[in-house]
Amino acid sequence: MYIHRLLLCCLLMVFATAPVYAVSEPGDTLYYAKQAPGISVKKMRLPARSIDQYVLYTPSTYNTDRNKRWPVLIFLHGKGERGNDINLVRKMGIPWRLRDIPNFPFVVIAPQCKLNVNTWDVASLNALWPDIVRLYRIDTNRVYLTGLSMGGNGTWMWGMNSPEKFAALAPMCGWGNPANACALKDKPMKVFHNADDDTVPVNGSRRLVNAIKACGGKKVEYTERPTGGHDAWSTPYYDTKFYEWLLKQSK
Repeated sequence: MYIHRLLLCCLLMVFATAPVYAVSEPGDTLYYAKQAPGISVKKMRLPARSIDQYVLYTPSTYNTDRNKRWPVLIFLHGKGERGNDINLVRKMGIPWRLRDIPNFPFVVIAPQCKLNVNTWDVASLNALWPDIVRLYRIDTNRVYLTGLSMGGNGTWMWGMNSPEKFAALAPMCGWGNPANACALKDKPMKVFHNADDDTVPVNGSRRLVNAIKACGGKKVEYTERPTGGHDAWSTPYYDTKFYEWLLKQSK
């Protein structure tokens, strides 16, 4: 009897500490918690080595349009936004751009990388994935990944590690290992880099794009401008055609 009670207590502790995701209601419909419209800050249910919080954006009709599955745009920031001040993430790239776009047609997830690493940790990004696909009412066939500088490198690394997760990728002024680039040969991509970038050499993108093409990849588009320095992201992020292109991509 004592052993049975001990086992029961252990099971209750497991269920009590397990992350709470969307649950089923009668009729096998999924229930998702309401979200504050616009930008909010969320903690990971199971914190990872280099990520424990993220910026979340939900459109104004997310709570009312309960039958809609939303496309997701994941944004990875650069080196300067690491740490525990989430406001740094809100002031860069896609989260900063959201100030000027009413009714942005994506759910946006922008994790913050801790100071304990100098590059995005793919294992931690994969640990974030269950929160993205289970907590929010999203279309898993339309998950898009983008990032700038260190986040451009993270986009390449995570994309090459888990290409099946994403419908399209858009790394900005990034770099990565060309030996792994063939994993992305069938993935729609827009790659951006400026020739005069003195922070991340432009060869970082050139080599990866060339490696994809050498594998037979025909869905990668590379934009290289002669000037602009390290900032290869402002032009595409402020171009509505960039988001229109993303929305056309689906697995």
